[in-house]
Amino acid sequence: MSDRRWGWLRQWQTWGWAALGAASLYVVYLLVSGLLTPAAPTQPGDSTMSMHGIVSEGRHGRTYWRFTADSSEISADGFTTTYHRVRDATYYRDGKPVYKLTAAQVLVDSRDQNYTASGGVHIWSTDGDRRDFRTEDAYWNNAAQLLNCTTPTRVVYDGDVLHTSGLSVNLSTGAAEFGNSSLDYVKPSPAPTSTNR
Repeated sequence: MSDRRWGWLRQWQTWGWAALGAASLYVVYLLVSGLLTPAAPTQPGDSTMSMHGIVSEGRHGRTYWRFTADSSEISADGFTTTYHRVRDATYYRDGKPVYKLTAAQVLVDSRDQNYTASGGVHIWSTDGDRRDFRTEDAYWNNAAQLLNCTTPTRVVYDGDVLHTSGLSVNLSTGAAEFGNSSLDYVKPSPAPTSTNR
């Protein structure tokens, strides 16, 4: 009987060693797979893509734009792009240029084609309607065709200069709302007549 008992006990020892070996292999597997897993980015900027010497064109329905910029970064999710030193930016509607823009920085959201411009923003019309805006920050809502300037803005319209604390202009209808404002009005010279020649 003692030989039977030792045989049974040896069988449990064999299974114990097998279980211990399997557990050891599992721990080694976890350690190796943990070491081979790449680290997640710690900051949002870790996964951006940068480009230099940008010449770009975009289209959204009946509108499109063209511009050049020194450089850009695309966000990790791919939805926003920040362009630096934007110049020669032209916005077209129905194939005709409507306005131009220059700015130190422009952030474009590709989901809705809205943009935010900042740093020496200059926007002027090209459709014969003499409008000119200069400000530090401007926000364009593409769906509403609405330009919002939330910082002090200088507006030139037909030679008259308006200084305002902020403004909102619908570029489709021409409707505008102004903050606290002052106007530099230049009275036109009278037309020459036979008596004042």
